[in-house]
Amino acid sequence: MGTQRRQTLRHWYGWTIVIVAVLSQRCHGSCLEKELQRREEEANIVLTGTVEEIMNMDPVHNTYSCKVRVWRYLKGKTMVNGEVLLDGGNKVMIGGFGDPGICDNRVSTGDTRIFFVNLAPEAMWPAHKNELMLNSSLMRITLRNLEEVENYVEGT
Repeated sequence: MGTQRRQTLRHWYGWTIVIVAVLSQRCHGSCLEKELQRREEEANIVLTGTVEEIMNMDPVHNTYSCKVRVWRYLKGKTMVNGEVLLDGGNKVMIGGFGDPGICDNRVSTGDTRIFFVNLAPEAMWPAHKNELMLNSSLMRITLRNLEEVENYVEGT
């Protein structure tokens, strides 16, 4: 009986360690994202687009920029002028990917997302002049996500 009891205790001890490890990773490894309404309010420009090219890798900060084909502006289209537009006017450069201050901040070529961005501040020029900067997490494009963002943009 003693051997069987020790094996059972070891079994439960092992599972306890696994459960604690998983839960602590979720709790400490998770990122606290702002509410969608606040994210929309803080972004001067909200657009949907597809990542066409990843470029300008910064090995020190582990950040990068992407050339994004814009499909639709949900907010701030008038702020995107000719200097920011690329390749005939339907693409923009967006920087700030990989920023640890933004939860969902990584993309691959071909990813289509909702982007919450602002014009790059002058303090980031000349390296990021005429570039938009990621302001908060990316959102996957779903009907529900589009409707939620549109409702906040329209103020309803």
